[in-house]
Amino acid sequence: MKYWLSDRLQTRAVVTKDPFLEFISTRRAEIEDWISRHITGREDRALFHRVLMEGKRLRPLLLLLVFEALGGTKRESALDVAMSLELAHNASLIHDDVIDMDLYRRGKPALWRQVGIGRAVIEGHRIINLAYKIVLEKGVEVARVFLDAWDKASFGVFEEVLTKSSSLNELYLKIAAEKTGYLFAAAAEVASILAETDQTTRASMKRYGLLVGTLYQLADDCVEIRRGGGLLRVILKIQQIEDIVRKAYIALKVGRFRSAMSSIVQLNSLSVFIKENMTRILNEIDELIDSIDVRHEYRDMLKRYPRYCVNEMLEEAKLKRR
Repeated sequence: MKYWLSDRLQTRAVVTKDPFLEFISTRRAEIEDWISRHITGREDRALFHRVLMEGKRLRPLLLLLVFEALGGTKRESALDVAMSLELAHNASLIHDDVIDMDLYRRGKPALWRQVGIGRAVIEGHRIINLAYKIVLEKGVEVARVFLDAWDKASFGVFEEVLTKSSSLNELYLKIAAEKTGYLFAAAAEVASILAETDQTTRASMKRYGLLVGTLYQLADDCVEIRRGGGLLRVILKIQQIEDIVRKAYIALKVGRFRSAMSSIVQLNSLSVFIKENMTRILNEIDELIDSIDVRHEYRDMLKRYPRYCVNEMLEEAKLKRR
């Protein structure tokens, strides 16, 4: 188990008696053990270790939290899906690093630098295939949720920009939701499916996951702005979309992207806008959880989890909340 579990989390588990942090520590250890148990016997276990090491496991932790809060009993199924979610997420990071030509991931050389671009792409595909094989074994409905989430995360923003005009704020929040939020939403929705809840609860938990994921992306962008790269990253994202469209057949749409870029450059209060939306999202999360029938001892944990995700981001960036 220690092979997968970070020293920082092990230390935290020893010194705290906080029920929420004990939940995070014990469930993360359970996830690490479950992954290790399924990966240890593989011939390519060294590759999996390089890809998965030091991950925060936020999505599988969310799945287990929602699953338990709703009284789920099929624990092995929940752990399998949690593992597959982490596999797919890390595979996507492999591909992201290749596309963006990022040199490092979690403080170490990106996989494409270690094994080459071609093999990195292939290995990413193999890991995604394994993830979906595991998910499909849990039923078509579970697999459909993940496929829909993956599709939205991959193409949603592009389609949104092409099909209608959005304000800068709307476009930015849409990017944040679809870049990160939909996989969190899938984790919460699948947890509801495995816990065999009604459709209303399932929809509410899907919304909860989407809000948590969006909040996490906003925190990430806030950190990047503090570092001086957040605004530039957003501008470059729009530039990348513009380049794709200009070279394709929708040349008439280019004007929208240029307008969006101009608005972004002029927006001097982006960090204020982000923080205001983070506060709004946290308030919506609290109200949403109060409206859902969950086990009493988990209500506070569901409210604290998005705050934990933000603090993990800030801690990783060595920033303190103000």
